[in-house]
Amino acid sequence: MGRIPEDIINKIIEYNDIVDVISEYVQLKKVGRNYVGVCPFHNDKGPSLSVSPDKQLFHCFGCGAAGNTIGFIMKIRNYDYKDALLYLAERAGIDVSFDGSKDKNKDLKEKLYKINLEAARYFYNNLKSSKIALNYLYSRGIDNKIINRFGLGYSLNEWDALIKHLKNMGYSEEEMSLAGLLVKSEKGIYDRFRNRIMFPIFDVKGRVIAFGGRVLDDSKPKYLNTSETLVFEKGKNLYGLNYVIKNKNLENIIVVEGYMDCIKLHQFGLNNVVASLGTALTTDHSKLLKRYTNNIYICYDSDAAGQAATLRGIEILESAGLNVKVIIVPSGKDPDEFVKNNGIDEFKKLIKDALFITDYRILKAKEGKNIKNQFDKVKYVNEVVDVISKLKDEVLVQHYSEKLSEETGISLNVIIDKVNKNRTNITSKNNNSNIRNNIKGNIYNLIPANKKAEAYILSILLNYPSFYEKVFTTIKPEEFLTEVYRELALEVLTKIPKGEEIDKNYFLNKYQEQEKIEDIARVFSYSIGTEDDIAKLLNDSIKTVKRFSLEQKINNLKSQIKKCELENDIHKSVQLMQHLIKLQKELDQI
Repeated sequence: MGRIPEDIINKIIEYNDIVDVISEYVQLKKVGRNYVGVCPFHNDKGPSLSVSPDKQLFHCFGCGAAGNTIGFIMKIRNYDYKDALLYLAERAGIDVSFDGSKDKNKDLKEKLYKINLEAARYFYNNLKSSKIALNYLYSRGIDNKIINRFGLGYSLNEWDALIKHLKNMGYSEEEMSLAGLLVKSEKGIYDRFRNRIMFPIFDVKGRVIAFGGRVLDDSKPKYLNTSETLVFEKGKNLYGLNYVIKNKNLENIIVVEGYMDCIKLHQFGLNNVVASLGTALTTDHSKLLKRYTNNIYICYDSDAAGQAATLRGIEILESAGLNVKVIIVPSGKDPDEFVKNNGIDEFKKLIKDALFITDYRILKAKEGKNIKNQFDKVKYVNEVVDVISKLKDEVLVQHYSEKLSEETGISLNVIIDKVNKNRTNITSKNNNSNIRNNIKGNIYNLIPANKKAEAYILSILLNYPSFYEKVFTTIKPEEFLTEVYRELALEVLTKIPKGEEIDKNYFLNKYQEQEKIEDIARVFSYSIGTEDDIAKLLNDSIKTVKRFSLEQKINNLKSQIKKCELENDIHKSVQLMQHLIKLQKELDQI
């Protein structure tokens, strides 16, 4: 797929005022020329978020988040650049075409959507004519309303019934194969789905992209899905999500394993349930969920396989920054069976009693252990200490440590000591990266000093070109270590002497990566004071850029010298050492 033309991108930005867009997610208040609000990207006590209608940019003074309208949608909805543009284009009613003509697969995709829709209609009509299939669904407690809403169907117990129907509708075997509706083997060509209850799978736009099929008896495989196609990737879609996102006040989403679990809960009024299509949750699933809510309940089967899937799912959802709780279904049942036997009110109690992920992990650690047995007790304590050690909140660490002490009789001091040792090991192992990445609300921890300094210098130059000579007689663009700032510095170096303006939108539209968009936006977002106020800031920033540039050169030289010594290249090593001494003197003088 080509790039969206520049004029279309500019039109999308023009038709999506940043104040209007951000107001859909954050309550903004006008203060002077700008708007302010509580930042949605960190635990803001705020308001730290500033939105400029003049610049069409936002900037958070707490966490450092910055960008234009596209950058905001990328960050708030967890979209990539293209998806953010398409979302904003649809919001503004703008038709988007791509450079290099249209997507070469677009016509084929449209054909697959149509053939899947026709197959869904065919399966639906089959169901209405089959007493056996309808009675099976009725016996499972599924009513006609939910059958119609989810478009459930039935594939006939024949080898080529669907193939014949689709051929009559003008579709070729090749197209059916590309849609995953038939199977080719040495024995011939036949329908993939036969004698099964059919569950059409929709994407978030309501298009039929695939099918799941369930047998009416105990034969294997119990469930069969469409193989992956041009329009269907199992790890990127969630069954029922197209219905869930219609909820205006969606506070959370419940993720279950199976189709029947999902539709049964919808039937009883829980319209926030999706199913993971019988596959493990993926990173793409977590991104998809995060577009619509930050609060997720996992409710997988309570058998061993379901609980293992729950633990894996927790890791993926938690790493995406989602708030996760686990619904425990007792007695080895799945949600469908539980509701059938106990009623929806009892299931709602399970939701209310859902466990936070730490409590769930501790519960799993205790399973199969006799705490009265000293060996089991030691094992249990060590496993729970591992869980507690990963918590960032000191209050929670204290809370769970006290609970563990009370439960096992182990001294609280001993448990806290083990937790601290574990945390030290984790920190050392990860070179502090995990802890640094989880610090929120502090710009100084998020933005390296050299990057801030580079941004300040460029922002000052854009507002006060009179400082041009002072800056570029001291540092060169190549001394900017941040790639986007180095490129902008080269542009400034060339254009300011000619009296030409720097095109803000050109640079904001040039990059598609979230970090680069934020870096560029930060330059144009900074509120620089008067010319008299900024002299010290500029001097300090120049020194910082110079120092980091020299330190990088020195480190590179040290690596080269070490390599020369290993290769016994004494002559080159001496030359490099002389250069190193010279750079070290420059660094000492800053």
